[in-house]
Amino acid sequence: MKYRYSIALFFVGFILQSTVLNHFAILGVSPNIILCLVVIFSFLYEGNHGLILGPVFGMINDICFAEIIGVSALSYFLVALLCLELKRYLYKDSWVSMMIVSSAGTVCFGLLYWGTTRILGNGVHFLYVLKLHGILLAYNVMVTIIMYHFMSRRVIKHRSDRYMYRGNLQEARSLYRS
Repeated sequence: MKYRYSIALFFVGFILQSTVLNHFAILGVSPNIILCLVVIFSFLYEGNHGLILGPVFGMINDICFAEIIGVSALSYFLVALLCLELKRYLYKDSWVSMMIVSSAGTVCFGLLYWGTTRILGNGVHFLYVLKLHGILLAYNVMVTIIMYHFMSRRVIKHRSDRYMYRGNLQEARSLYRS
C-alpha cells in the first residue's frame, strides 16, 4: 500500500477516534483506532507503514489530548515492533492470528502506556487500568478483525500458487470439467 493511502487511513482513524467513537464508549472506554491500524499495517503489509505512522499519529494524539507528550508515540512504536516480530511466526491469512496479534498489541500498549505515565507521575492505580483494559481488549480485537476483513482482500494474494485461476468462477468450473 502506498504511503498516501496509509496516511489518509490513519488521518480518518484519528478523526473518528477523537470525535465519533467517543459516543460508542462502553463504561468510558472507546476503541483505539490508531492502535488497530498500527497492528494491521505492521502485521499485514510489507514495509514500515505502522512503524512510521503509528508514532507520528501518537505524537499528534499526545499533543492534542494528553497531559504527557510522547508516551503514545513510544507505545505505538514498540507495539509496531512487536507486530513485526510476530509477523515472522504467525500466518497472515488467518483471522485467529490477527486476533492474537491484536490482543498482544493491545495488552502491550496498555501496559507500556500505564507504566510510562506511572513513572512520570500519573497516579492511576493498576487495578483500575486492569478493569477497563478488558473492555478495551475486546473492543480493539473486534474492530481490528472487522478492519482486517476489509483490508486483507487487497494484501493477501497467492501469486506463488500456480493453480490459482484469476478469471471468474464460471470459467474456472468449465475449464475444470473439460
